[in-house]
Amino acid sequence: LIFIDFGFAMGMAPGHEFSLEQAPFKLTAEYMELMGGEKGECFAEFKRLFVAGFEAARSHSQIAMGLVEIMMYKSNYPCFSGSRYGYGIALKRFENRLMLSVPDNQVKRKAEKLVLHSVCHTGTLLYDKFQLSTNGILP
Repeated sequence: LIFIDFGFAMGMAPGHEFSLEQAPFKLTAEYMELMGGEKGECFAEFKRLFVAGFEAARSHSQIAMGLVEIMMYKSNYPCFSGSRYGYGIALKRFENRLMLSVPDNQVKRKAEKLVLHSVCHTGTLLYDKFQLSTNGILP
């Protein structure tokens, strides 16, 4: 089961610049346990598929960027408007997330770093604890 937060994908995080959520994506201890830990075969397969997906996203970046640009047009969605995200800022951040300026021969290593940086990230843990204590929301 995968949940994709559209606003987060466009660079919008709770708390904006002061957000605890600084990991590239949420990869909690529970997810890691399900995959057998960092040495597990499932985790190795997850990394392989993540890299393959990232490379596929890059190869179709012009289509994705075009779709995002269409969605941005006269949009009232917070992830596309205002001084933080409007005026093409969200599109540029999306482009940066795809690492289009990174040479193809370096993408695998950088994508794997995104995974490793996300594993049990302290900011994610703290944000989940905050959500639980203030809103009763379990991760």
